Amino acid sequence: MYSSLAERLRKSIREQEYLPGQLIGSEHELARKQGISRVTVRKASELLVNEGLIERRPGKGLYVCASHPKTELVQVVVGNLRWEPCLQVALGVKAASKTAGIQVQLYDAHGDADLDLEMIRQLPNSPAKGAVIVSFYSQALNRELYGLESKGFPFVLVDQRLHDIDVPSVTSDNLAGGYQIGRMLIEKGHTRIGFIGDLIAGSVQARLEGFRNAFSDASLPFDRSLVADLLEDKDRLGDWSVRTEQRVREVMSNPNPPTAIFCSCDAVARSAYRALTAMGLSIPGDISVVGFDDDTLAEWVSPALTTIRQDFQAMGKAAMDLLCTRMADPHAAVEHRVMPVELVERQSVVSTDSRHSASVH
Repeated sequence: MYSSLAERLRKSIREQEYLPGQLIGSEHELARKQGISRVTVRKASELLVNEGLIERRPGKGLYVCASHPKTELVQVVVGNLRWEPCLQVALGVKAASKTAGIQVQLYDAHGDADLDLEMIRQLPNSPAKGAVIVSFYSQALNRELYGLESKGFPFVLVDQRLHDIDVPSVTSDNLAGGYQIGRMLIEKGHTRIGFIGDLIAGSVQARLEGFRNAFSDASLPFDRSLVADLLEDKDRLGDWSVRTEQRVREVMSNPNPPTAIFCSCDAVARSAYRALTAMGLSIPGDISVVGFDDDTLAEWVSPALTTIRQDFQAMGKAAMDLLCTRMADPHAAVEHRVMPVELVERQSVVSTDSRHSASVH
């Protein structure tokens, strides 16, 4: 319904039923006239704001934009800006855009998967000349990206690489990051380690693969029963905390529970902290926990989280560089950049010897 309303308003603006600078109305008025909810009107207006067709004026309503920027415009489309990685990527894109003389417009779907896909679908109709896209993989997203590619619209993916179509991408070295975590935990005596993550995501699959490679290189068996799929392709833009806590309880209920848990990202690790604490377990006294990302809260949770550092701002800058190349030459060779990662050891991990000594005393 919101897509239909957006199309009607878009048509009215292009046919000059509403002139530049003219008031369209408030969201409340539009909802009343159309007989729909304000939420529907808000979603429709979000699309048109991010296309550069209308603007919100606080306390006044929705107005047709007077003019479009003379500089080239690039969209940054993120599934949920509440995720620290999305914010940092956007900051990196913005920093790189200054030297390139490009205006950046940020679009945040606020965790609404349908709105995220609709914005991607409308990119070729917007004033944007290209886009940096940060969203979770799904079959529906894959179809929209295929549509963008077939229309020749330039874009770069961040934090994922597609295998069905060859489009520019920027990812971290997830394989190396998973391997570093596995090797570190094994060196500290942990041989039964749980893994909790969104196994549909290619980045998480690579982390798990690197993690398992560390077991293989150490000639140790890997217990697949300690691997928990977090989402199973459901509501991948929403709040993961409840499902994370469920998966933690499932893993810890194993007859031979793990001595450490590797969480696929720091946000999952924080939810795991809550679940383990609620179960009466101490970190790292009873169980060690590792994350992945090194977001701004990793150092401030208690105990401070051992994790893999990804430089998301550098990823955003690299994405902007690739996008500029793509916009200048649509036929340029497709490039995939893999950014280095770094293991950051903090207080959430101890050796099994330390745990044993503590229990003896």
